[in-house]
Amino acid sequence: MTRTHLTEQKSGAAVPKPLLVAVLVAGALAISAIAAGTATGQTTSGSGSAPAKRAAISSDQKSFEVLDGDAYLAHVAERRGKPLMVTFWATWCEPCRDEYPMVNELVRQYKPKGLAVFGMDLDDDAEVSLALKFMARTHPVFPNYRKKPGKEEEFINRVNPKWPGTLPATFFYAPDGQLVGQIIGEQPRQVFVGAIEQLLAASPQK
Repeated sequence: MTRTHLTEQKSGAAVPKPLLVAVLVAGALAISAIAAGTATGQTTSGSGSAPAKRAAISSDQKSFEVLDGDAYLAHVAERRGKPLMVTFWATWCEPCRDEYPMVNELVRQYKPKGLAVFGMDLDDDAEVSLALKFMARTHPVFPNYRKKPGKEEEFINRVNPKWPGTLPATFFYAPDGQLVGQIIGEQPRQVFVGAIEQLLAASPQK
């Protein structure tokens, strides 16, 4: 998932070269439905994973907590009881940079309605400063973590074996921690609104 291993599709989504054929065969990049038939992944959150330290939500985030696949699932497990959206991005991904401010505004809108959110930055070690500067400009209202460099395929499989690593990517989890939907590739605001509202509607209110 590093920049040197990626190419750009005409749709604006950044795709790992070894998986490009799979993406083309799959067809549409957006899979935003929350209902049955949406690509689902088997999450193993809570299955022996140690609780991850929670990062403070701050628009002035000065550093990243680095997560491998197990730590990622631990953060998902921490938020059980709430509908959860996780957005994956990187500064070298132009569609991600375009989408991020819109996602941030949606979080402002839907967090008061019970939506939990965190971001995953896939920048390399050499690009950490660029990622932090990007967040300083966009002022995210949700915590962001960074993928531990290396073992891309292993990490992807922990997130969702059916995800080819395409960016940008957003995953939706039910309050029980199960992955129930995803949006792959750059999509308009209404696609996100529909997915979020469907997730919230399917989640019991406490």
